[in-house]
Amino acid sequence: MTRLRKAIAITVAAAAALIVAPMNAHAAEYGCTGNLIDTYKVTSNVPNHLSTIRLYYNSSTGYNCAANVKTAYYSQFKHEASIAIWNQDFREDDNNRPGYNNDFDSGKFQYYAGPVKVYGKGKCISMRAITYYYDERAIRDVWGVHC
Repeated sequence: MTRLRKAIAITVAAAAALIVAPMNAHAAEYGCTGNLIDTYKVTSNVPNHLSTIRLYYNSSTGYNCAANVKTAYYSQFKHEASIAIWNQDFREDDNNRPGYNNDFDSGKFQYYAGPVKVYGKGKCISMRAITYYYDERAIRDVWGVHC
């Protein structure tokens, strides 16, 4: 009987660990730390929902982070996808500081483009995501949010 109780206790503990683990996964989704603060659908003209911008904010560092995450159907395939993020201080002519004022990721990805991050404490954030599926293209621009 003692062995049976021990086996049950181990099984229950393992099951509890599996239940708790996904909750902690949100702390570093898609390479972003902090809390998820918004999502934006990236839809084509057809209209098909090809991907979603996931925007995070880490209050301890002051950084915003984003990823362009493909929806389940479109993540079966490796096609071009990109994500760009910038804060209100971004000016190409005199203040272009990648990773602080702007960040960009692009390539052939199966699941998501990113992560990209910028300093966002007290600043407005803008983003652009593009996702391709063969000749279909979805673009989403998000301007001056979470100021």
